[in-house]
Amino acid sequence: MKRIALMAASVCLAVVSSCAAGKPRGAEASLTVMNWNLQTFFDATFDGNEYSAFRNEKAGWTRAKYEARLDRLAEVIRTLDADVLVFEELEKEAQLYDIANRLSGTFNVAKRYGYACFAGDDGSSIGCAVLSRLPIGEVSVHALDIRTAGKQPRMRPLLQVSVFCGSRKLVVFVNHWKSKSGDTDGTSAAWRRQQEDVLARRMGGALSAQGGAALACGDFNMNISEFADCTGGALSYPANVLLRGGRGLPVYSPWYDEQGDLREPGSYYFRDEWERIDHFFLAGDAELSAFAARTDGAWATEAGVPVSYQVFSGKGYSDHLPLTCSIRF
Repeated sequence: MKRIALMAASVCLAVVSSCAAGKPRGAEASLTVMNWNLQTFFDATFDGNEYSAFRNEKAGWTRAKYEARLDRLAEVIRTLDADVLVFEELEKEAQLYDIANRLSGTFNVAKRYGYACFAGDDGSSIGCAVLSRLPIGEVSVHALDIRTAGKQPRMRPLLQVSVFCGSRKLVVFVNHWKSKSGDTDGTSAAWRRQQEDVLARRMGGALSAQGGAALACGDFNMNISEFADCTGGALSYPANVLLRGGRGLPVYSPWYDEQGDLREPGSYYFRDEWERIDHFFLAGDAELSAFAARTDGAWATEAGVPVSYQVFSGKGYSDHLPLTCSIRF
């Protein structure tokens, strides 16, 4: 069974839409999105499902370290100032209250994050979440259940949530696909293809049924080069990637610039090389702009490399860079 929680943060019940001022109802809307894999962001309550380094105080994890990590996360959120925050590797829904409370010290109600949801497998250590200034609803979770291709590994579900900006709606799909870690025979790629199929079908289905705009984001554990390129066929800009599943879904990835070159830096630095495994994929009646893997803060070194979190020292942020973008829809 999948866990899913939908909530309004306790300190932020009155939220003002951040839609562009002065535009009549039904006019074009805009918002900013941040996506960030938080790298094993556990709380200070020991439930028994934590990774070994976070299992108890003897292992090195304490409430003081959790509180300090919350403060650093709030610092990044204030700096990047996005309307919608998407997280991977958050432990549980209660942490969304902790984060919202850290961000509540403002008299500007338009800056408060009053809406949130969380999803994960029962018994899993970490899940995915959305924290938003704008109203959210129509939340659902999609998961694989395959019993004909060998034993299915534990995989996080696909979280689908609608974000409302006045009369406009952006359907957001939050992903955290099967990791390559520990994969010695390449079988994890097949499971990621299955997750890609679920995303393509669900995202395409939402657009077919409702029109409008859809955004897929998250940690896909696949470099952008591992996705199918659709620019060489009949499909043209702004679609540059084909999500494989069903009949396929053409989407736009901002990792490619106007000349088709990869943008620098990537989002994850592994063995002295940049990987682009965190993504925004946009489809439908929308435009994505101002995309960046953000290095303009203490969460990155002077060279732009992520400052990963170290449990024993209590220092650092995440081994991924946060991504931000602006969307008009």
